[in-house]
Amino acid sequence: MRTWLMRGVIALVFLILGVALGWILRGPGGDSDVGRIMVYDDWRLVCPKDSDATASCQLATELVDQRSGTPLAQLALARINDKPTLSVRVPLTVLIPVGVGLQFGSDTKTYQYSTCSQVGCFAFVPADDKLLDQLKGASTVSVVVTVSQNGKSAALPMSTKGYSDGLKALNNIEGRRHSWWRRLWS
Repeated sequence: MRTWLMRGVIALVFLILGVALGWILRGPGGDSDVGRIMVYDDWRLVCPKDSDATASCQLATELVDQRSGTPLAQLALARINDKPTLSVRVPLTVLIPVGVGLQFGSDTKTYQYSTCSQVGCFAFVPADDKLLDQLKGASTVSVVVTVSQNGKSAALPMSTKGYSDGLKALNNIEGRRHSWWRRLWS
């Protein structure tokens, strides 16, 4: 009787180990061929298929002109070259040499544009912990652009509503997409 019981326990242990190993090797979920879009108040989280290991999720918010429906500015947080980066996109009607500013309360920091395309001009800002905490704790964030030669600038207010929840989800999903250890405990 003891040998049958011992064989049963060993078989059960191997079955549990096999199921766990198969789950870990398979990936984060059964929907690995489907991208995901989630909305957190004014922020949108877009994640690629889990099988696309080179792409990353992007957390973004956009300011749109209510009258014309034209996008005025976009903030997007994603991993570029394996580093968290905040991209700032503004329309082509800005003064390029001045750069774009991010204003948290009364503190403004200016960044140079990296490139311009048909959809607008982009500045890529390294998203260190300090910047992410500033975004998380800010009641107001504005994208400041210079629109004329005489130095006239415009502050475009961006919403932070939903940013904290979106950032938590971004970190959680990216962790599960790239680490079997995080999948095991999520």
